[in-house]
Amino acid sequence: MTADGFAERARRRLRLLRGLGQAFHIGTIVIAAVVVLLVIGLGAFLAYGALPSIRAYGLSFFTNPAFGTVPVIVGTLLTSGLALAIALPVGLGVAILSSEIAPRWFRSSLAYAVDLGASIPSVVYGFWALKVIVPWMASSVEPALGRLTGRTGPFSGYPLGVGVLTASLVLAIMIIPTISALSREALRAVPRTHREAALGLGATRWEATRMAVLGPASPGILASAMLGLGRAVGETIAVALVIGSYYFLPTSLFSPSATIPTLLVNQFEGAIGIQQNALLEIGLVLFGLSFAINLGARLLIRRMERGPHLTRRRQAHRSSRREAAAVEAAAWGPTARPPWWNRVLGRRQAVLRRRKVVYAVVVLLLLAALAAALAPLVSLVATAVEQGGQAVATPSFYTSEPPPFCLKLNASTSCPLGGIGPAIQGTLILLGLASLVAVPVGLVTGIYLSEYGRNRIGRFVGLMVDVMVGIPSILLGVFVFALFVRYDLFDAQSAIAGSVALALLMIPLISRATEVALRGVPTHIREAALALGFPRHRVVTRVVLGNAKGTLVTANLLALGRAGGETAALVLTAGTSTYWFSSLHTPIAALGPLIYDDLTITVGPNWTIDAWGAALVLLLIMAVVSLAARLALRTPEGAESE
Repeated sequence: MTADGFAERARRRLRLLRGLGQAFHIGTIVIAAVVVLLVIGLGAFLAYGALPSIRAYGLSFFTNPAFGTVPVIVGTLLTSGLALAIALPVGLGVAILSSEIAPRWFRSSLAYAVDLGASIPSVVYGFWALKVIVPWMASSVEPALGRLTGRTGPFSGYPLGVGVLTASLVLAIMIIPTISALSREALRAVPRTHREAALGLGATRWEATRMAVLGPASPGILASAMLGLGRAVGETIAVALVIGSYYFLPTSLFSPSATIPTLLVNQFEGAIGIQQNALLEIGLVLFGLSFAINLGARLLIRRMERGPHLTRRRQAHRSSRREAAAVEAAAWGPTARPPWWNRVLGRRQAVLRRRKVVYAVVVLLLLAALAAALAPLVSLVATAVEQGGQAVATPSFYTSEPPPFCLKLNASTSCPLGGIGPAIQGTLILLGLASLVAVPVGLVTGIYLSEYGRNRIGRFVGLMVDVMVGIPSILLGVFVFALFVRYDLFDAQSAIAGSVALALLMIPLISRATEVALRGVPTHIREAALALGFPRHRVVTRVVLGNAKGTLVTANLLALGRAGGETAALVLTAGTSTYWFSSLHTPIAALGPLIYDDLTITVGPNWTIDAWGAALVLLLIMAVVSLAARLALRTPEGAESE
């Protein structure tokens, strides 16, 4: 071949590589735009479905007792607000302990133990609350509060065990790990020099944290509180099991009540006509609340990521104080002492003793917060092992169908133990079908955010992905169920509808995890590959993805684990089944709905044992996945911001 032929061949190859690079870039933009359209489409669909109700009732919809709108809105805000009031000091205390006070060798284990609570499915929390929290509240806590206040005000009424206070406590237990983890990251993001400067001046660890860390970390802490509130607002299954589902305004904290998510999960499946439109309008209210809370939280986190800051007024105030101190020192000269010097020396020992006492009290309070965060987790695991250990230890439990109904009339009656074979099979099928869509879409979206999205459009896409992570799963279930009812009625409760709902749940999780994993690849690796002449799309697909493959596998496992324990969306979309899988167009069994149905539909003791066994299996899966993620994503100790 001549030199001209080689040159022409090289030019054709260069044009081909440029075309492939542009196509890859455009493809990532299109896929990322799909994720944004999902958020917009969800809101638009709810608004369109609610339009007949809006036209028929207008603002009177919120005061119409036929729909119970005001009671469920009040119940949602009341339970979420109380949960945040309980969880915020506990979660922040655990974050301070694990980030600033605890020994370095203990911090990682402490963080893992607390964070494990965030991965536990809500249906397991609800199951445990019915067994442990509800009897405890009915027999001890609520009677004690009633006696203390004379059964007046918020603690009036009969102690039932189910109601607003119990639901708030369960929500608080569920959001403590979220608040703790995000607050801990906000504290660790404060530069180490802030701590070292305070410690170098003689401050205790608590004083250094209070003076030099909490202020700069306050936007991140506030964001963690808002994200915890967002999860509490959208929580469905655990609240539905312990709040009583009473659609009237609560007269006290002991009263049964209802929330927007519990109303949707209990009534949307059988709603038709104007009732369905009214429920979609209530769902639109929930969407607006969740969207606003999560958007505000993500904006605060982004503000925090730009670095610790002080407002101009605070900077000016501190500068003026320093200048005044310098002027006073210059006036007295290098050897003379101001008149207050002896008083300060006289009080020094008392001040030191007081500081030591304050530090000891703070450490005790932080340890109490840690105990409050870990006690529910220990109780939950112990209860699951006690109640479901027999089932999990039986090999046939994993391959058998659920047992027939059995009413145990006396001690001599023996109820056969069934299994969760169809639920395991159905969960794997749903996850497999959902992964066919969620993994490629989430992966490509994460590639766009990491490699091409470092601009305003990319930041907007990332913001929408973060907001979609916080959308309540019950809304995804309502969206998919209503969509199938409108366009494909016979598949509204089927393996297809369930897998679509899980795919919508997994896409933002995989997108964000992929972005974090790819941004963790060192920049010099990209630069070295580009310097060798590789086009950018090949650098991304071969070099960057290759270096991050271990982290990407872990991220996908986390998303699968989260979807595997999902209940609220599948109750509406996957339907109820106790049989082996037969068709994509029929209802399918799954672990989360199996537990929920065993609690709300059947009451046989063998079904309860089955449900506890399924709950223990979910706990074991989440523990293994969380441990794998912790080992894969761990950073060296002392990796705080420099």
